[in-house]
Amino acid sequence: MFAFRSIRSRLIVTFLAIIAAVMLITSLFLYNQLERYFINSMVDSLTRSGYEAAINVAGLLRDQTGTVADSGKLSAYAESVSRLAGARIIFVNRQGTVIADSVRVGGRLGQNLEQEEIDAALAGEVGSGILVSERSGQRVLQVAVPILEEGSDPMGAVFLSASMQEIYGGDQVLGILQRVRNYLLVATLIAAGVVGGGSVILARRFTGPLEVLTSAARRMGEGELDQRIEVSSRDEIGHLAEQFNIMAARLNYYTSNLRHFASNVSHELRTPLTSLSLIAKSMKEYEMEPEEQKEFIEDMDRELDRLIALVNDLLELTKLQEGEQRHDPVCLVEIVENTTVKLKPRFEQLNIRLIMELPPRPVKVYGSKLQLSQALHNLLDNALKYTAAGGWVRIAMQLQKGAVEVKIEDSGCGIPEKDLPNIFERFYRVDQARSRDMGGTGLGLAIVKETIVAHGGKIWVESEEGEGSTFYFKLPLQESVNYN
Repeated sequence: MFAFRSIRSRLIVTFLAIIAAVMLITSLFLYNQLERYFINSMVDSLTRSGYEAAINVAGLLRDQTGTVADSGKLSAYAESVSRLAGARIIFVNRQGTVIADSVRVGGRLGQNLEQEEIDAALAGEVGSGILVSERSGQRVLQVAVPILEEGSDPMGAVFLSASMQEIYGGDQVLGILQRVRNYLLVATLIAAGVVGGGSVILARRFTGPLEVLTSAARRMGEGELDQRIEVSSRDEIGHLAEQFNIMAARLNYYTSNLRHFASNVSHELRTPLTSLSLIAKSMKEYEMEPEEQKEFIEDMDRELDRLIALVNDLLELTKLQEGEQRHDPVCLVEIVENTTVKLKPRFEQLNIRLIMELPPRPVKVYGSKLQLSQALHNLLDNALKYTAAGGWVRIAMQLQKGAVEVKIEDSGCGIPEKDLPNIFERFYRVDQARSRDMGGTGLGLAIVKETIVAHGGKIWVESEEGEGSTFYFKLPLQESVNYN
């Protein structure tokens, strides 16, 4: 079905309109040029015949009275010239009176011939013009040339009139221009057919991938996000298909992550909420001794702290993803020292040795002091949780070209190789039960990664199970940051 609102139909109509306009303009130009050429050729031919006749007639005319020396001889000569020129020949004297006519019967011998072309010839110029015959309805070309003798005014004129039927055609006769017009019409129709067929093929080639894109986008709108389009060209449409595939893959990835995230959040919230519900119902339905009530209240307080920590981590992660941070020049050495001072009692309590290898001079980075402190705290807290008593944690800082690299190494239990690619994902835990027992929310390393990335840096981990872990992160130095 032909729908003009579709791109395909518009392309076809546009191509046809263009070829029609081009052929029309070309045909008009060619037709006008041919018409002018044939008319000029006919005028030149009659003019030459007229001048040849004028030379011969000049010797047959008498003095300036303009009377005919030998009318019969002039008329006979006019007939012979008429046969050669293919035109009617009339000789007139300087008064405009016809003195000879190639048409004997019904001729105009002795009559005054008032024609603009004759007036021009009697003035010494060549006159020409086209008129439409009232009798036959055909175009007639009229040419008049002066009859001159050397050193005198025109003695008369030779008037030639010829039918233009050969050029324009007539009844049951096709003229040259009519045949040309027919040829141009046929050429236009053939061109329109070729262009029409070609435009259908081209339009289908152009719009086919767009229809595939539209169909895929519609299915994505209906929830089928795993859409892929085969890229068969390297043009703009091919690039569009590639970008669509990239967009679809990212959308599918983010949607899957969102579902996974929502599922994890629900799971993480359900455990403490279930515990709180059981504690509340138990305290409501059973009579308890003060010591039992105190234990239940402590359990409730623990679960509430866990809920608050989870919500706070979720809010922090959301702020990082939305770019809600203010960056100022801060000293990274100072942040490390302040963070370790706060955690030092825990290191001593757990009998874990803290080793610090920091540069003697300030190391300036451009960022949020609070967020960087939180990220460093999460990394050190993670090292504390998985390092046994008597172990050690080393934090070192190394200056590089335009950046600073921080390394946090521990002698803990390490991370299995299969878990390393997922260690920075939200709610991912290497040991589910142990992580919950330690009070973790499963968002600590995800927050660290978002923080480092938001500060223009990168983070990675190296670990071997049973041999400890080493977390690295790199940040650009303040002088290497373009503040504009």
